[in-house]
Amino acid sequence: MRIVIDALGIHNFGGGRSAILTLLEGLFALDHENRYYVYLNQAEPSFEIHKNNVCQIVSPFMNRFLTRIWAQILFPIKLKDVDLVHFTKNLGIFGLNIPSVVTIHDLTTLLHPELFPRFDVWYWKTIEKRTINNASRVIAVSQTTANDVSKYYKLPTERIKVIHNSIAPRFKPASLIEIAHVREKYQLPENYILHVGRIDLKKKLTLLVEAFALAKKIGGSGFTNCLVLVGEVYPKSQDETLLPTIERLGLMKEVIFTGGIPNDDLPAIMTGAKVAVSASVHEGFGLAPVEAMACGTPVIAYQAGALQEVLGDAAILLNTLDKESIANAILQLIQEPDLHIKLCQKGKIQAKQYQSEQNARQTLQLYEEIVHENNKQSTTYSK
Repeated sequence: MRIVIDALGIHNFGGGRSAILTLLEGLFALDHENRYYVYLNQAEPSFEIHKNNVCQIVSPFMNRFLTRIWAQILFPIKLKDVDLVHFTKNLGIFGLNIPSVVTIHDLTTLLHPELFPRFDVWYWKTIEKRTINNASRVIAVSQTTANDVSKYYKLPTERIKVIHNSIAPRFKPASLIEIAHVREKYQLPENYILHVGRIDLKKKLTLLVEAFALAKKIGGSGFTNCLVLVGEVYPKSQDETLLPTIERLGLMKEVIFTGGIPNDDLPAIMTGAKVAVSASVHEGFGLAPVEAMACGTPVIAYQAGALQEVLGDAAILLNTLDKESIANAILQLIQEPDLHIKLCQKGKIQAKQYQSEQNARQTLQLYEEIVHENNKQSTTYSK
């Protein structure tokens, strides 16, 4: 088969990049027979070892709007002799006469339109609806996301395939030397609470900062942790109250922003954390909490979207999203060593469900199924 992978936009830090890179690296390691053409905004070094059957095509643009215009013009012209195209990051292209697969990571824009620009909401209500309905199949990264797709786009369930994300093999407990290295590199203290993800409204980081301040107040002198926020600022959905809140609470030295960091540094930062927290209002899967679990770090999460489905009983799942609940959970994990150890162990077991190449195998099987169906239809029509 000749397969096109639209991975435009995955150069940006975040769970989407991690999930798609892990899938593609697993897919290319598994499949040496089919030919892949991967469209990207920048070349991915990890794909180079598969150059015998993987060709990287880099967009001349980094701007997301120019990139999509470029793809919309180019794809209908260039993709005439391929068997299938997989749009890995929600978006699609019109005017294609070949089978297509679209991966949907979440429908947060429709579920919480107040957090996004009006154009994005309009896009997901109209253009994305057409993209979904034109696709041969839709991959949903969780059953929760599959249910959302079926509900909001009225798509028959038989056209939706649930394929969970996988985490990269590097996510495992780091050594003391590795932890010391990243602490020095990013100027991190010995004790810290961790959040990994984009800096945006969806993640409720202002609330997390307020919860951290409350935990610090209740914990008194025995609470020696800082709060470390790993991730890039998301321009489309900036939390304008975050920095003023940090300043108002006098936490300028206790809240540390690292920005986006290389993937290779994440396991050590996660392993070194006392607790990893997710206060997000919705997650289609929740990759960062699973990665933290795999590194042996206990997780606190608001049970939004797919997090209950994915994390199971291996994390402290909050029923309400308020600073008191978050603060109490943080203090509970810090003050109860037995619970801390229990969740570390359960988390590593839970994360093993997502540490295999299963999603790559399932994706390849889906490709073969769709191409077989298309060839069968073409043969029928030609008679």
